[in-house]
Amino acid sequence: MPVAAAKEERSSRVHRRTARFAREAKALGARVRSLRDAEGLTLEAAAERCSIDWKHLQKIEKGSLNVTLVTLVRLAVGLGVGLDALFAAAEAVPARRATKKLGIVVTR
Repeated sequence: MPVAAAKEERSSRVHRRTARFAREAKALGARVRSLRDAEGLTLEAAAERCSIDWKHLQKIEKGSLNVTLVTLVRLAVGLGVGLDALFAAAEAVPARRATKKLGIVVTR
């Protein structure tokens, strides 16, 4: 890309191509999926609760979208967590535990 074209390109587009952006987008997606799994929700059910299209949610979980603040708030509301939970360390995301009682799997 010519230098003049690079200077004219919006900085947000430049940053989307960085390794840092890719890492952060994938980490956010993993946290969203972990929270969805903890609630026992399918992609479609979670998307409905978050008021977003399930394909959009799928792309978020894959880490292939630049998510807006509006979408982050929708995710937090739909998943029943604070906005900070979407950015918490992966270990801090609560996991659903399954236990067997009388042959029935109960999740907590």
